[in-house]
Amino acid sequence: MPEIWLKYGTTDVALDIKFGNLLTQVVPDIPLMSDEDIAATLGNVPMSNNMLILALSRSKPVQRIIQMLQVVIQSRGFEGVHVNALRKLPNMESNEGFNLGSHDCPLFLGRRYENVIFVSRTSYDPLFGFSGTPTILLRYYMQDRMLAAFESRQSNLPNPGVDCPPLAVALSASEKLSASSVELIASNSGISGIYCGNICDGFRNAIQKLTSATTVEVDYAKSAIVAGSNEMDFSNLTASLNLLWNSVHAIQEGGSIILLAENRDGLGEGAMQMFVEGKMKIEDLDKKGFYVPGLEHLVYIQNLRHQYDLGILSTLPQYYLKKLGFETYGGTMDVLQKLLAKHGKNHKILVSSAADLALLKLREQTRTVQA
Repeated sequence: MPEIWLKYGTTDVALDIKFGNLLTQVVPDIPLMSDEDIAATLGNVPMSNNMLILALSRSKPVQRIIQMLQVVIQSRGFEGVHVNALRKLPNMESNEGFNLGSHDCPLFLGRRYENVIFVSRTSYDPLFGFSGTPTILLRYYMQDRMLAAFESRQSNLPNPGVDCPPLAVALSASEKLSASSVELIASNSGISGIYCGNICDGFRNAIQKLTSATTVEVDYAKSAIVAGSNEMDFSNLTASLNLLWNSVHAIQEGGSIILLAENRDGLGEGAMQMFVEGKMKIEDLDKKGFYVPGLEHLVYIQNLRHQYDLGILSTLPQYYLKKLGFETYGGTMDVLQKLLAKHGKNHKILVSSAADLALLKLREQTRTVQA
């Protein structure tokens, strides 16, 4: 049997799959930067006294880059460097703090800094196409513009890796911010790319690198098992569902896709919690002028659950998961047994062990056959 280990929370779990049942294991092969190259690139970050570094991810690569950036800043003699994570911010009505943005796209900090640097990990996003500083700020700190982005979507299906109207809304909002960013292409193995400077330019350069390095061609599969490479960015259901959306378009209609995600932080705030508690109904998904965090995931689930068997291996209560529309599993052996029982003992399963980084793309000949 091939030795396949998949990330499940802070641990790894074994997938004891036979060679004859493995279609392919998708693991993006991305060259890593040396520490010397990383330090040299970070030297291009705007530096001054009284500067603020804000982490937009809890992942280890982001923490590592912030530590290295502090060393570079200190070596150049600058003082008053603050490191923090962006939390709930004062709003415009409070007359508190300093507005990094504009009147129509405000982003308030508690005080004024000479330089503000956001550090984020660039990845795929089903609504915006890509995730990074512009989309993270819009999601969590610019609610009015987030509603505009959600309502600008052109379908009720996930579109990871696609340049789309919601992304244009996010970039437009970030153009008005008086700050810079450091965008990372990274996995648990290390840093593959660093893009510094203007928020929008750095983000565009990062997503260009991401798509060229992590798009993987595959054949249509009847089933797939997907897991992420970095637990810190996928510790709740709302975040970990992105792993499904990066892969589901490579599954044949009527097929199965199973997510492995411990989700130790629960469902995530917003739509998921509201739905399972009965505070939101299916008909609420079509309301205009309404958005809560994670609403797009409920929309996607409702539009895909009849085309695919959506499954999950998680520590979340089965009652919640089944109410959302997922089939639940008790372990990796249970996953394999049920997939083979449904699709046949000679069935071949696609395994994506870094589905946060790998964007699956159908081979051209596969598209032709399916057409």
